[in-house]
Amino acid sequence: MTVPYRRPSRRRIGRIVTAAITGFTVLAAAAISWPALAEPSGDLQLGVTHTERSIDDWGAPDSIAAAKQILADIGPLQNQHLMGWGTLNPWPDPESAQRNWETLDTRIDLIRDTGGTAVLTLCTAPGWMKPGGGRDEDDDGEDDMDWEMEAPVAPEHYDDFAQLAAETAQRYQDVKYFQIWNEFKGFWNDDQNRWDYEGFTTFYNTVYEAVKEVRPDAVIGGPYAPMVTYQDDGRHPSAVGGDWGVVDHRVLDAVEYWLDNNVGADFFTLDGAAQTSDGSWYPTTTDQVTDKFQAITEWVAERTDLPIWWSEFYVELRPDSSASTPEMIEAALIGMEQGGAEVALWWQPECSSTGSFPCLWTSVQQPAGGQPTPFTPWPGPTRTGDRARWFGPPVRGGAWLA
Repeated sequence: MTVPYRRPSRRRIGRIVTAAITGFTVLAAAAISWPALAEPSGDLQLGVTHTERSIDDWGAPDSIAAAKQILADIGPLQNQHLMGWGTLNPWPDPESAQRNWETLDTRIDLIRDTGGTAVLTLCTAPGWMKPGGGRDEDDDGEDDMDWEMEAPVAPEHYDDFAQLAAETAQRYQDVKYFQIWNEFKGFWNDDQNRWDYEGFTTFYNTVYEAVKEVRPDAVIGGPYAPMVTYQDDGRHPSAVGGDWGVVDHRVLDAVEYWLDNNVGADFFTLDGAAQTSDGSWYPTTTDQVTDKFQAITEWVAERTDLPIWWSEFYVELRPDSSASTPEMIEAALIGMEQGGAEVALWWQPECSSTGSFPCLWTSVQQPAGGQPTPFTPWPGPTRTGDRARWFGPPVRGGAWLA
């Protein structure tokens, strides 16, 4: 079987972000009792999102052990996506009742082995559920649309994807948190040049109800809205802006429609970057970064009482590199926290063997890997500044999501 389609780890608004689902071994539902979501504490909880580059068993054994220790130390929330970025297609044959859970199980085991609290993002879908799917013209044994990560689920397959989501929730009974889809991927109305928020909300509602039917205890969030921004207000401007640019009103319209028309949600999800989405502006000061994340978070908080999660965030400083600095990353977290967010998920915590994407431990594919980086927020006197507080127990006594 071919390796799942991979995109470069460098993030761009509009690129599909689909990752492997993580999973725990199945427990009896009757043995699990979930606490309620923590009340807002004023503390931001930082977790991670695993991608195809993570602590997998083909790495160097010593490096794997070292990386697992870092992961166990830096906080409980660990997110994985349903298909791709570390897992294979769980339902390759639409005519078969057989599912392929092996790679999904492996990632869930990683989270469990490191004491994590799993977050499962229900995205992406098997190719046969996507427009143009159901064909294998290159005879490689996989649907030609499997790894077309930008594609949405076709309306005639909303129920099929909802069934897969429900089966996943049933299999991993000790996964509590679920995010539905990612960045409105593929849900775009070409005729009106805007997000297809009606279609997305119908899709979201179908999946939400299917998961809640089999797992009433599941805590489900959406819409995972991509906060597209531009340097000037000449392109689809909104009232949300600052020295850092302006938010595209079309994504705000989509958020407001979803808030008004979803059948239920337990938390609100979004993502975005300090730099503008078209790459025309990059931050030069920490104040600019803090102001941007705070303003966007506050706009959401003014419209919903749901806990706010930043499902992805990025702080790139120049157009030719994804590099950042710990100070700039911290400035983004401060802005989220001051705006009222409760969770932020760090995309791709393992370093690439090449490239400059901010990461929390060095690649386990290398000897002597699994080592901390300048971004690793170790608690205690070995770290400077305030960064250690983003992982581990909140400094002001707030309650963790668990």
